[in-house]
Amino acid sequence: MHWMMWVFWGTLAAIFSISFLVDVLTKRKYNLNKKEQTLNQNSAEADARRQAGQNNHQGGMF
Repeated sequence: MHWMMWVFWGTLAAIFSISFLVDVLTKRKYNLNKKEQTLNQNSAEADARRQAGQNNHQGGMF
């Protein structure tokens, strides 16, 4: 059972160490708060807004 503790905490320490190393090597390029959309996402959003506008102006029961 003692070796399981070492495996668990060792794995956890390795994950944190590797993530910090990747963060330093990439010079903190990746920011999870900043949302950068691709051209495909922008065009999909514009298309969705266009379709929503068309559906709002249509008459009829269905």
